[in-house]
Amino acid sequence: MYRREDASDVMQKIAIILWKKFDQLQSDDDFRKWSFGVARFEVLAWRRDLARERERLVLSTETIELMAQELDRNAEQLDLEKEAILQHCLGKLKKDQRSALQDMYDDESNTPALAQKFGKSITGFYQWIYRIRQRLAECAKQVADAR
Repeated sequence: MYRREDASDVMQKIAIILWKKFDQLQSDDDFRKWSFGVARFEVLAWRRDLARERERLVLSTETIELMAQELDRNAEQLDLEKEAILQHCLGKLKKDQRSALQDMYDDESNTPALAQKFGKSITGFYQWIYRIRQRLAECAKQVADAR
């Protein structure tokens, strides 16, 4: 039988592998797919090792693969839901707040220039962005809880 400690051990091993191999990631957009692949192989390896130790299989490889495929489908649906929630909550922000967030996540963002653009000190700009992010997080939580 599986134990909670086994799941924790496997997750820690996966986190270490992801950290060590992070430079192999081709694009930030591929992180979930890449990390799920690493996790899948580690779970299969753990199951194989456990089966050797206990000389019996509790879950077949096919079952684990089916579970992984279902997780992939669910992850895509969750991404769509998160995107819809984010767009809804962004729509509740003032135009300058949306613009500031968009500018902050631009690859070529320059905080002093952005602070000046929005008429704030650098410290004031960071505080303003923090409050905007807090509003987004609160809105997202409220929308998610309502679903």
